[in-house]
Amino acid sequence: MAFNFRANIDPDLCPELDSCVKFITTVLSWVSQSRVISIIFFFLSIHACWVYRYHCSLNNYQHIAAQHVEAHLYKQRSSKLVLHKSKPDCNYDEILKSNYSQPVWEATRNFSANGLVNGSYAPEHCNALFSVAIIVPFKNRHRHLDIFLPHIHNFLMKQNIHYRLYIVEQQDEKIFNKGILFNVGVKTAMGHKFPCIILHDVDLLPLDASNLYVCTNDPRHMSASIDKFRFTLPYEKLMGGVVALKAEQYVAINGYSNRFQGWGGEDDDFFHRLDPQSLNLIRFPAEMSHYKALIHPREVINVNRFDIMRDNFDYGFEMDGLSTLPHVSARISYHPLFTLVGLNN
Repeated sequence: MAFNFRANIDPDLCPELDSCVKFITTVLSWVSQSRVISIIFFFLSIHACWVYRYHCSLNNYQHIAAQHVEAHLYKQRSSKLVLHKSKPDCNYDEILKSNYSQPVWEATRNFSANGLVNGSYAPEHCNALFSVAIIVPFKNRHRHLDIFLPHIHNFLMKQNIHYRLYIVEQQDEKIFNKGILFNVGVKTAMGHKFPCIILHDVDLLPLDASNLYVCTNDPRHMSASIDKFRFTLPYEKLMGGVVALKAEQYVAINGYSNRFQGWGGEDDDFFHRLDPQSLNLIRFPAEMSHYKALIHPREVINVNRFDIMRDNFDYGFEMDGLSTLPHVSARISYHPLFTLVGLNN
């Protein structure tokens, strides 16, 4: 069997790959006296080059060039945002060009809640061009929330955007259902007239100041470069972690599935909902997409995840999602740092 190391590889992304293959060929000629050693070395070398190709290509994932990011931004305010004629519109050039990376623990030392009301904030010196609802599904992660809240507010309050943070908490003893939490959170935010939705895991902390927390014209995978993955993209169709999309796009794809309980499958199912609506997933460059992941034990694995994905793909996503959200008891309460949406199924 012939092995084609160069299959599906862009030579501009991995220019050293030919050198790797030539090295294997040379060493094999040295050890040709021993067939066993040759075979072992051959397969180990295949593995090494494949790993190299994999990480090389995903370190250079397809993305919007930094200089073109602004042209892709979705500039839309909430109808409930009060504008002041005496103030100029906010400017975002300096933010998008920033090379600053926020240390993880900076927020706990320098955070101030001044200006926050129910987790909502708008800059005082200018009129924001963006209104964003950030939806965070939550269940029994209080240590993470204690870190996330000051970090995310300290990060966002520097971005000159109008935003509101929703913590959607599953308060029953059932297995975690992220899809239902997202769907309820988005419906709540849409009721508050937010045109842009960011779906955000509580264990991810943004690091790059240039990572503007707003929507683009196409859905955007924001957390493309996470430290626990060595700042590489695990696979091209990944759509978990932190995702931004217009509220109308969330409705068009029928939101998240309500059927995934525990860990696994729900984000991949969400990705596959884009294609029927002719939506493309975009990303910013890696230097604008770095995140710190907080350590946590893995959730209960959903053993039925592949069956659910197959059902949704075969029978249509309109059969499971935002439009078929089961009745849940939701109670909204207000706190300085967030709006809490508590759910009991």
